[in-house]
Amino acid sequence: MSQRAFLFGILVITVLIFSLYRAKDGARDTDKEIAKVEAEIVAAKARQVDLQAELAHRSRQEWIEEYARHNLGMVPPSGAQFVRMDELETQLGPVPAQTSPDIPESAERSNE
Repeated sequence: MSQRAFLFGILVITVLIFSLYRAKDGARDTDKEIAKVEAEIVAAKARQVDLQAELAHRSRQEWIEEYARHNLGMVPPSGAQFVRMDELETQLGPVPAQTSPDIPESAERSNE
């Protein structure tokens, strides 16, 4: 009987040692995973700072004007491009009557 108890004790100790080893190995893997995620967070925060700086730079009026001039071929409007409302018909000709974009044409005809 004591031999069975001894073998059972050895078996329990072996299982406990194996379980402790697995738990320690799992904790090590978890630590590596946490370190990896923390490194990704640091990299993402650095990228966010870079993107915020780029946004601040590209939001400046000077940069927008320079980009529009060089890349889009746009220029600031000249005085000749501005027309008063009462001179609009003389510049463009008669303006045709427009239908409302919210109301379908069939609905407009039925109202007439």
